[in-house]
Amino acid sequence: MDWSFVAPIATRISAIEFQELKEACKQFLWSMTVYPPQGRKRVSQSTVHARSSHLRVMIEWMATEGITRFAHIDAPAIEKLRGWLRTRSNTQNKPITPNTIAIYMTIVKDLYRQRTKLVDGILIDPLPDETPAEAAGLTNATQGTIPFIPDDIAIAILSEALRWVEEHGETILSADRIRVEARSRAQHCRDPGKPSRLARRALAEAGLVDPAGRLISGERPLQRALNHLVEACYLIIAGFVGMRVSEILSLQAGAIETRPIGETGVNQAYVIGRLYKAVDHPDGRIERWIAPFPVTRAVGILEYISEPLRILSNRGDLFLIKNHTQEVVVLTPAYIGWRINNFASAACLPLHEGKSWTFSTHQFRKTFARFIARHDRTQLLGLANHYKHASLAMTSRGYVGTDFDLSELIDEESRAETEVALERLLLSDRLAGKMGERIVAGNGQFRGRAGEQIRRDYVKFIMTETDLRIYACDYGWCVFQHETARCEGIAKPNEAKRAPDLCLSCNNMVIEDRHSSYWGDRRMRNEALLPNASPMLAAVLNEAIEQCDRVLSRIGS
Repeated sequence: MDWSFVAPIATRISAIEFQELKEACKQFLWSMTVYPPQGRKRVSQSTVHARSSHLRVMIEWMATEGITRFAHIDAPAIEKLRGWLRTRSNTQNKPITPNTIAIYMTIVKDLYRQRTKLVDGILIDPLPDETPAEAAGLTNATQGTIPFIPDDIAIAILSEALRWVEEHGETILSADRIRVEARSRAQHCRDPGKPSRLARRALAEAGLVDPAGRLISGERPLQRALNHLVEACYLIIAGFVGMRVSEILSLQAGAIETRPIGETGVNQAYVIGRLYKAVDHPDGRIERWIAPFPVTRAVGILEYISEPLRILSNRGDLFLIKNHTQEVVVLTPAYIGWRINNFASAACLPLHEGKSWTFSTHQFRKTFARFIARHDRTQLLGLANHYKHASLAMTSRGYVGTDFDLSELIDEESRAETEVALERLLLSDRLAGKMGERIVAGNGQFRGRAGEQIRRDYVKFIMTETDLRIYACDYGWCVFQHETARCEGIAKPNEAKRAPDLCLSCNNMVIEDRHSSYWGDRRMRNEALLPNASPMLAAVLNEAIEQCDRVLSRIGS
């Protein structure tokens, strides 16, 4: 952190007093890292760095107001600071957001909470009747929530990232090897321009193209391709692992580890990073996340690209960059967020409601959680394996965990899915499954224009007054009721016992037209086995085919 800045031109305090304010800021930040308020974890290095910028703004304002010490700040000064913050603009020349003002109010509150540990702290409670968020004007109605990425946008950007990594990653790395080898041939040459000329010539002769079909004809196009490849690797880790941005940016060389799964003889790859949330130590805690193949490939690419900067800086991080002073540093969350949107612009993604979608790093984690919630069949396994709530085995116990952030996300999306499904089922006149047949028999009042308001009121009543949840799977919906669940699920369907045959005999099952492809495929697969089947197997196959026929007939397919 650079503390060499001086007091503003309009200052009303002396240089010595301004220096004392800077020293008070340093001591406050230090106290937050080694001795935070009771019940709070130590702040991370990135948070300390960000707060130093906010503190600089605060003490520059204090200097113009003639306030020489934090201890001199009183209630009128807090109101004046809050009003002044509302007049400030950000780098886009727009008023700063209430979220930013809330950060300043939190700092003010913490200067009061830490007062006994500081030489100079705020002595009176600056916000006795409201929280920092409330003081900044944030309410449940105004602050909103981080949105999940719409399905078509998420599929498009992750497909593009996969294309960069799996189809073109090796081509781009080959181009970089050609560049390095060409430059090495001129490393002892006195002509400073010869390495670049040799690199350009070698790349032109290789005739390699990037994913957009452009020729990688020089070092600048190659660097652009390498930058996009790093962004694609980040997107794959975020989209297919769901780690937080701090956890992804903590990845080091050698982050992939392979371990056997019990005594099965099968190996599973894991990505090793640092978990920071709810961990007291500022350096986090080493943890492992299941890594599908694209993620292991992405980490391998990052290891190759980051190697020169790792050697130069003697660091092990995978997300390294040179800053404006040519110092090698780890990418910040804000900068990787900007680069994600840069990648999206180059990828020409589909528009959402007529506009380009703006990505943030946390959206990928929320979208990952939404995927788990909507695809109930793998929900427990995903929670157990990925969020380390319990054993890695496929057991229903895996759903029980302590990641309340994820649980809230899943509950939110489960409610949304239930509401949409309930609306559709009340409109349908063709449903299969025992619950489906009951719904069709009694939902006449909800259909058509006449039943629209009745249906809307009924759905609203169900969602606000009951804990009903509808769980999805490939072959139907489960309108879950514990008392009648054949799978013996307690709070939701038991994934270990759930199967088409069992669900068809369960009072909770609903099947609609959208599931016809599953039942049609199941029928064809069983029918294909009939010619070579033994009599006993043929009886089983015919029974399965008859089940499919009954379902398809009920849903009109």
